[in-house]
Amino acid sequence: MIMKYGYLTVIIVFLFVVFYAPAAQALSVAKIVVKVMDEAGAPVNNAHLNIRFSSDSGTVIGFTDDNGIFEVKAISNDGVILGDITKDGYYESGLAHSFYVTRFGMWQPWGKELTVVMRPIVNPVPMYVRNHSFKVPVKGEEVGFDLEKADWVIPYGQGTKADFVFRIDQRYDDGNNFDCRLTLTFSNPLDGIQVINDDGGGDFNVGSRYHLPRTAPEIGYLSKLQKRNSTGTPGYVLDMKDDNNYIFRVRSEVDENGKLKRAMYGKIRGDLWYTPGDGGKISLHYFLNPDYTRNLEFDPKRNLFIILSGSENVRQP
Repeated sequence: MIMKYGYLTVIIVFLFVVFYAPAAQALSVAKIVVKVMDEAGAPVNNAHLNIRFSSDSGTVIGFTDDNGIFEVKAISNDGVILGDITKDGYYESGLAHSFYVTRFGMWQPWGKELTVVMRPIVNPVPMYVRNHSFKVPVKGEEVGFDLEKADWVIPYGQGTKADFVFRIDQRYDDGNNFDCRLTLTFSNPLDGIQVINDDGGGDFNVGSRYHLPRTAPEIGYLSKLQKRNSTGTPGYVLDMKDDNNYIFRVRSEVDENGKLKRAMYGKIRGDLWYTPGDGGKISLHYFLNPDYTRNLEFDPKRNLFIILSGSENVRQP
């Protein structure tokens, strides 16, 4: 008799999990408490929130109170919460959270607190900004790239300043067997580059849309950067990562004592990607500030490259 009831219990639990639990989740309510603050940790009031509680639902709209808080609850069929936060004078921010467990028709934890930082707009300036893949004109030797012209230097293009000096060494048999090395150097002794790790907000673009530093550092620049992309005979090697970003210094000028007088600064969003197919291409998403200050805050409305394709219309700072 005990064995019989034991089997019955297992069957009931199985049926609950298969039929009732998914239905219960589909009707479950999620509650979140969004806390919006600035970089100094001060609350941001009257920020506008647009939050979606399910992949197929509408949005809930509201504003933060004087403490930077916005509490909201709504039905969520999948536990996925996504939202955008805006306010005049700040860069747009995003929020995301995924619930996995429900209890008594409520996603757990109930009243989940989500803290979002908004970064104020300080001093956006015009810049030369491109997001493009440039075909490498020659392999096995150095070739200069002019960031202001977005082109290789003469005789391979119309560029006149070798801001970046690239060298590509590669063996390419086919798409499954190749070994490629990218080397980046510079024309001036105090030019250089340094890596900044940032994931850009992850898959859901969480946090401020403006991630990187506003000001380029004065020190820490490397005169050489190398990357490798290989597969097949040498084994798989790929040291290019989406989380890698860069700040660079070019066109540096020095005084009679060899001290830095001035330079141009800029940033690269994402890594330096080299793909060997189709003759070999270097993908660059770069921002060059030509005003000889260390300001890295770009005004998307003032790209100094006037004519760009729609895919290169960079809207983020």
